[in-house]
Amino acid sequence: RSAPPLPAAQCADIVTPLDVVRGELVKRPKESIIGLWTCLKEYKRDNWWYTTAGIWGTYVLFKVFGPLGAGTSMVISILIGALYDEWSIHLGGMPYSLLAHGLGVSGEVCGGIGGFLMSYAVGREILQAFAAEKMEMLQAKMREFDGSLFRYMLFLRVSPMLPNWFVNYGTPLVGMPLGYFTLASIIAIQPAAAMSISMGGMVRAAGEAGLDLLTLTKRGAVMAVTTFVLSLPLVPAEDFRAVTARLRSVLGIQVPTLESIARS
Repeated sequence: RSAPPLPAAQCADIVTPLDVVRGELVKRPKESIIGLWTCLKEYKRDNWWYTTAGIWGTYVLFKVFGPLGAGTSMVISILIGALYDEWSIHLGGMPYSLLAHGLGVSGEVCGGIGGFLMSYAVGREILQAFAAEKMEMLQAKMREFDGSLFRYMLFLRVSPMLPNWFVNYGTPLVGMPLGYFTLASIIAIQPAAAMSISMGGMVRAAGEAGLDLLTLTKRGAVMAVTTFVLSLPLVPAEDFRAVTARLRSVLGIQVPTLESIARS
């Protein structure tokens, strides 16, 4: 059985998969998200499963073939946050959909695993031919984390050193276990997922009730604080100590040693 057609009146000007490949979703994120939300919110009422499977499958597909849809995952994640309000909790006094969060995180992780497995099967010669410099960087950095592959994988997930799609493709070729890859991906995506789903909720609220600058400012502040708090555990211990030491030096704060405490 084929899926019912999209409503023509609301869906006449939405972006197509070919537009996404061309980068239109990233070039015009506001128009793209609002257009897709206007179209799919009507369709979702009578075709929940088709809508959910289609969005989630598109998310995974563009993550597997990362370079074709670079930059689209954040936009699709915001769209998921705008479309789904099921299983909501109150986060900072505002509704936050756990279903949307689960869809976004699972799409990100499953798409990453798909790219990991595809590269493991057929990617070695391709990456060595077209991205040899990045592969050397990946292997060189790996030696700095000798004995802690999971910590290295977590570092790659939160560091801007390499594109996300290249991390998916490159790590299986340097010996990263799939279990470490999956667990680090699940942990590291949480702050970004919380931010994008919250942004989607702001889009939905603005579309349904109009633009309320006070509400949007409040939601933006809560979103920023939540993302910051969720990101703190992902900072490597060495980097955290280096940053705090630099701040103490700039502010002139002296941390007492054990000897000074004993003498006093």
